Amino acid sequence: MSRVFGLHLVNNGVSSQKYSARYLCDYLLSQQCADGGWALNSPYGDPDVTAMVMQAMAPYRADGTVFPALERGIAFLSEKQLETGAYKSYGTENAESTAQVWIALSALGIDAMHDARFQKNGHTVLDGIMQFKLGAGSYAHIIGGSESGLAVQQICTAYIAAGLSHPVYLLRGEPPALPQIAQTTEAAVTTVTETAAASTAAGSSVPHVTQPNATLPLSTAPAGTGSTLTETAAGMTETASAQAESSSTASDTGTTVIYTDTTAFVTGSSYKTLDTELLTTAPPDTPEPQKKYPYRLPMTAGAGMLFAGIAVICFLRGKRSPKTYLTLAAGCGIVIAAVWLIRFDTPEGYYQTETKGGGTVTMEIRCDVICGLPGSEKFPADGVMMQNTEFSIAEGENALTLLYDAVKANRLQIEVDGISGDVVETAYVRGIGSLYELMFGDLSGWTYTVNGERPPVGCGAYTLHDGDRVAWLYTVNL
Repeated sequence: MSRVFGLHLVNNGVSSQKYSARYLCDYLLSQQCADGGWALNSPYGDPDVTAMVMQAMAPYRADGTVFPALERGIAFLSEKQLETGAYKSYGTENAESTAQVWIALSALGIDAMHDARFQKNGHTVLDGIMQFKLGAGSYAHIIGGSESGLAVQQICTAYIAAGLSHPVYLLRGEPPALPQIAQTTEAAVTTVTETAAASTAAGSSVPHVTQPNATLPLSTAPAGTGSTLTETAAGMTETASAQAESSSTASDTGTTVIYTDTTAFVTGSSYKTLDTELLTTAPPDTPEPQKKYPYRLPMTAGAGMLFAGIAVICFLRGKRSPKTYLTLAAGCGIVIAAVWLIRFDTPEGYYQTETKGGGTVTMEIRCDVICGLPGSEKFPADGVMMQNTEFSIAEGENALTLLYDAVKANRLQIEVDGISGDVVETAYVRGIGSLYELMFGDLSGWTYTVNGERPPVGCGAYTLHDGDRVAWLYTVNL
């Protein structure tokens, strides 16, 4: 995705001696899947990734090589739309992916509220998004989930994009100069147009984008729904502004800057940063059966007996003031609370993993690729942070939970972003063992494989099975 974000920067006037718009477009075109979509690490397209790639390439739809690829991408998105009007990404129907598709269609001048290709069973993308609405302008990541700041931001952006005459991520509203992008030849455009016309005459649904060099039409709501869409956007703005006020720090990441600019556009206020709910998390404690702390019950009973004995002694000595007994009761309560709240354990006991009953898997953590590079001295010389080790897993356990168990057992530091409330499917591992993304180049970071292949979903969304072989690998070419 780094090339996608890089292309957005180039589109908005950021110069680079290494990466031109031509290079970035050509690279993204080379990554298009056979089904017309784009994906991170899969031969099959993913709607969310496809939409984000198309958003970045939308300003170059007049190019002879970009235009046909966008046609195929639109056909892919039309095919993948669910009967609810929403979209799945990595197997999960969610608000953000639906919003990303709407943003992409708006960037290409397609009115998703009216275009027949994006109406399934009478439902549009807006209908799909409304499934995730919680009230007062807030939205959940998944149906029935808790409020997600990320979902609120992306849906708000989709509402704005639907009313613009240019791609929403062209922040200045001006198309970028295209000195290195060859303009579409008349023959190329004619061929695509004639093909679409022929297919339409045959009765098939053919995707199309706004013709090259044409003015993008405003995407408007259908008759009778304008007030609903306006009210929804107003509610979104109110929630976004409230979240912005509660945010204490500003982020300098590219995505947040885009959201910040969008928020300013909607509210007419000064630039504010929305709370993205990208949380840095520590490994959760392994569930602890009571038998792991057998001292608690005896110590509780002992504390009760001790303070009862002291109370008897006070009574026999004539110290019968209520204050005396209240003090003793308070002291007893504090001791018992400490027994149950403070966990006493040996290092070996704390770091051991439990048997979960869902089978066993193996996992290793390696960073061989940086061995010998400047700055690698503080990391293992052989590149092995954790030898291949067997772990017990629970039924339905995901790869992120396994990673938490592994780093805890091996006393390794970890930092994870992208967790919003109880949603872990979007988790992103920034660092393991103090080795972080971007430390060894712009494309460096952590990735994982299962049975030798890179899954098409994040570690929080991948369900492990008995016998799986998991490897976390640091790479310099994400």
